[in-house]
Amino acid sequence: MLEQYTQQEIKLAREIAEALQDVGSLPYHLKQVRKYQEEFLRKKLTHVLSIPEDQIKKSRAALYVYLITQSSRYGDSGY
Repeated sequence: MLEQYTQQEIKLAREIAEALQDVGSLPYHLKQVRKYQEEFLRKKLTHVLSIPEDQIKKSRAALYVYLITQSSRYGDSGY
């Protein structure tokens, strides 16, 4: 089943993916935009982008996914 996303959802998902240099994972970001509040996602994105590159072990995208996963697991999910 093909999901229909709003222009706003697509725009936000694309913005996040581009900021994280993770355009290949746009479908993942679309799902997250649908699942979580924009403010929550922007907060996590801002945090990830504020960390110096040399302090990130894998990638900004991996850290972003980790932070969202941990937040949803421990109650700060922005639903």
